[in-house]
Amino acid sequence: MSPKMFRVLVVDDEENILSYLKDVLSEEGYVVFTAGGGKEACEIAEREQPHLAMVDMVMKDISGLEVLKALRDCSPGTRVIIMTAYATVETAVKAMKEGAVDYLIKPFSLDELKIQLRRVFDETALMNENRALRHEVARRGGGGEIIGNAPALLEAVELARKAAASDTTVLLLGETGTGKELVARLIHRESPRSAGPFLAMNCGAVPETLLERELFGHEKGSFTGADAMRPGLVEAASDGTLLLDEIGDMPPALQVKLLRVLEGHEFLRVGGTKPQKSRVRFVALTNRDLTGMVKEGKFREDLYYRLNVVSVALPSLRERGKDTVLLAEHFLRGFSASHRKGVRGINAEAKKALQSYPWPGNVRELRNVMERAVIVCEGEEVAPDHLGIGALRLAGREDPARAMRTLAQGSTVDTTMTFREAHDAFEKAYISRVLKECGGNISKTAERIGLARRNLHEKIKKYGLKAE
Repeated sequence: MSPKMFRVLVVDDEENILSYLKDVLSEEGYVVFTAGGGKEACEIAEREQPHLAMVDMVMKDISGLEVLKALRDCSPGTRVIIMTAYATVETAVKAMKEGAVDYLIKPFSLDELKIQLRRVFDETALMNENRALRHEVARRGGGGEIIGNAPALLEAVELARKAAASDTTVLLLGETGTGKELVARLIHRESPRSAGPFLAMNCGAVPETLLERELFGHEKGSFTGADAMRPGLVEAASDGTLLLDEIGDMPPALQVKLLRVLEGHEFLRVGGTKPQKSRVRFVALTNRDLTGMVKEGKFREDLYYRLNVVSVALPSLRERGKDTVLLAEHFLRGFSASHRKGVRGINAEAKKALQSYPWPGNVRELRNVMERAVIVCEGEEVAPDHLGIGALRLAGREDPARAMRTLAQGSTVDTTMTFREAHDAFEKAYISRVLKECGGNISKTAERIGLARRNLHEKIKKYGLKAE
């Protein structure tokens, strides 16, 4: 966490003290809010959710201890330092019992103030970092690396790193399995928000009726069973990054509300009337053609331009040349260790097979293939038959390129299509044919073509195919 993201609320009914502390703390790089009394402080705290509140003990409207108690309800994450000119041991103990992290006796020196602020800042940053790490480990088992030397990949990663330094929204484009989420995590990790949370929501995996509540939360009593207020992901990811996976699947009604958040940095919980402040950085990703969806009226043009401030296009695995073998060897080392196998390498024929296969599921599919290879391999080297990518075979053919030619026979090739359009046309025809040969059974089809069931579901949905 950088100081410019650390919010401090100063509460005192003496105007000269407020002005002095605001100047000093602003020079240190903190974001400073001031309140001339306890009631105003609670209003600001509920809206701004400060990391730290410096509260005077004796004020005209309500006491510092009452403010401390109120902050526990309206801004429970705020840490409090009590300021007092009437310090006694009893006063200090009472303040600490009520939850204050420390107190300052007026008049205090500038050095003393800076030391206290820096200590609370460091502790808050450490707590946020630990929370983010726990979430990361629980969700991903330690994260992942971006591996490869292909120029198109290196260019995309470099652009993502440049975007990370700002707070702007980033749109990640690319086919399923190209590593878009890894790049999103890199953006978060190398941003000023790195100590904050990284949360993700798949817009296509959550039912439309629940999507708004998941994103924005809800107020108590907003619907049957809403016994308490529940924050959504926009609040939970405050000071961090929220990844909107498959943004192209977001329903039109919610697209309007997301646009309002991006433009005004405010949102309403479901059932709420009071706007809440948004402090989250959005990263969106999709494997769909959003420009085409905009032209077809399926995606809002104004939202597209708001999301597309910086767009990063990730290359498919078949466009990355030797990266296929590099990644395969990386996955082999990991799975050999985790499965306690003595598999040490990939033989020449298997490398050739890896590079000739078209990888419709990209890096994700390659990872699954290499795990299978390690499991079935009984020696020290992976051979072609361990890979299982002969599952691409059509009518018994094991050569992917040959299978493509066979599938295309008798078809008229439209040379006006782009490479992506031609690829999608082949992929649709191929999956449709294998589905038919497998009687519409998704499990059999997924096993035969070497895709995970979830990936196959995504392809079936994308191309409007029918399955059991």
